[in-house]
Amino acid sequence: MRLTQYSNYALRTLMFANLHSDRLCQIQEVADAFNISKAHLVKCVHQLGRWGFIHAVRGRNGGFRLARPAHEITVGAVLRKTEDTLELVECFNSITNSCPLISDCKLNRVLMRAMKNFMDEMDIVTIDDITSNQKNLLALLQP
Repeated sequence: MRLTQYSNYALRTLMFANLHSDRLCQIQEVADAFNISKAHLVKCVHQLGRWGFIHAVRGRNGGFRLARPAHEITVGAVLRKTEDTLELVECFNSITNSCPLISDCKLNRVLMRAMKNFMDEMDIVTIDDITSNQKNLLALLQP
């Protein structure tokens, strides 16, 4: 399984916002800290705002911050929004599946169980959890 860059950028943006929860964050700061294109982050921040993960403030002194406490935002919730599909293989989708083995396939069952276990774990982990080593992370983000 491989998550999209979009999911990665969204999670990094949320982590950055939590690491700097005492102030508004700027998209350029995140771009610089992670060496990511600002253009990609503009779209990402906009969507995170539409989904209710961040609150954006417009204007000259604007920026963004988490819309709710970091311990209330799970990685699983973010992934469900940022990933187009969480279908590991074609047979996860009954509409597009063309595999003739589907009715008796043991691989399908194993992959489904693995995906369920993965998402169960992601639903437990919060943005607060993945930034609990705040001092170390902030030190790594220094220019």
